[in-house]
Amino acid sequence: MFSIYSSIQDLELQSLEDGKLTTEVKISQKKVFVVDDNRFFLESLVFLLNRQKDIKVVGTYHRARGVLQKIKAAQPDVVILDVQLPDGDGISILQEIKSQLGIPVIMLTIYEEGRERAMKNGAYAYLVKGEELDILYQKIRQIGEI
Repeated sequence: MFSIYSSIQDLELQSLEDGKLTTEVKISQKKVFVVDDNRFFLESLVFLLNRQKDIKVVGTYHRARGVLQKIKAAQPDVVILDVQLPDGDGISILQEIKSQLGIPVIMLTIYEEGRERAMKNGAYAYLVKGEELDILYQKIRQIGEI
């Protein structure tokens, strides 16, 4: 068995068994942590994200209190964060994630307003719930490629 690296992100393994060459491509996955207080939305988003071969949800949480510890333990590549949580402000959490953990944050919310404030405070992206999921997938995939 030998390995051929097709890119920094993907690993292609080939082996020769019984005269047949088999190829298996292992795609590196972006690890995502999702913070949202709406359980139905959270579960639905996790389901949809995990259907993507190159995206894996490594953790979820539904409140502000204790979220930094949960994120740190999960070691995600990106955090998807709701702007409004029942016990805290998403922008404040964004600032803490950026300053303490240095992890990119995608704000995902029902609120159109707040984009400028979020971006000024270090958000990687600001998306409104209901926009095309492909935009969210694209933003997740772009993390680390810039």
